[in-house]
Amino acid sequence: MNRILIAESDAGLSHRLREAFVDGSSYVMCCDTIKQTETMLEYEDWTLALVDEKMMDGSGFKLLDEIGGDTILMMILNENTVPNLERFYEYGIVDYINKPFNPTVLKAKVFTQLKHKSDEFKVGSSACFDALGVASTEFMAGDEIVRIDKYEFDFRNKQYKYEGNSVMLDDLEQNLLQLLVENRDVVLKKYTLLERLRIGNDIKINCEHLAEAVQILIEKLHAFKYIKIIYAIGYMWASHEEA
Repeated sequence: MNRILIAESDAGLSHRLREAFVDGSSYVMCCDTIKQTETMLEYEDWTLALVDEKMMDGSGFKLLDEIGGDTILMMILNENTVPNLERFYEYGIVDYINKPFNPTVLKAKVFTQLKHKSDEFKVGSSACFDALGVASTEFMAGDEIVRIDKYEFDFRNKQYKYEGNSVMLDDLEQNLLQLLVENRDVVLKKYTLLERLRIGNDIKINCEHLAEAVQILIEKLHAFKYIKIIYAIGYMWASHEEA
């Protein structure tokens, strides 16, 4: 069953959306404050979250880092809001709609996203493991030194080279690189990466920090042909022949 969470400050609109979405295959819960929504996020797993950019007690964007990585994210924007697509990408927001709108139009958008998610599993993808693809057999996790074209990565001794020249990486960048390289040709979902990176770093890492770290890593390693940004999903180290 699809579990849909609606975080909307307008109670009347929430009620209309709930009526529009409820059917035999969907369970819908509405919240009008950030605090109430946070409670629902703590105790429930959601298939899709529809978040108002301006909640009664603050910005809806505050909720996005707290929503699980498998949850489809969509935004409800104010009438005159121009969407910041770069910011949407960082948060993994797949679609949006501006107020005022016809609930039927939003329902169509929502169920399109739910169908896409359902189709991923029907074709037998490995999305349920928070990754898409099959890792390269050229090297696997645990290799002491990894050599790829002009790169040499010694993860044990924390030494990294490009064209024979040493590249300095901070702890976050090193951990990120190792995850990408050890899962070569696999799309790692951004929230999976966030959870793994939080284990090895003392700072709180959100989608914005991750996107920035990926960009810095690409630039430091000149890895424009290797580190791929998969829109609204995650990141991958791609084989040279696929770059």
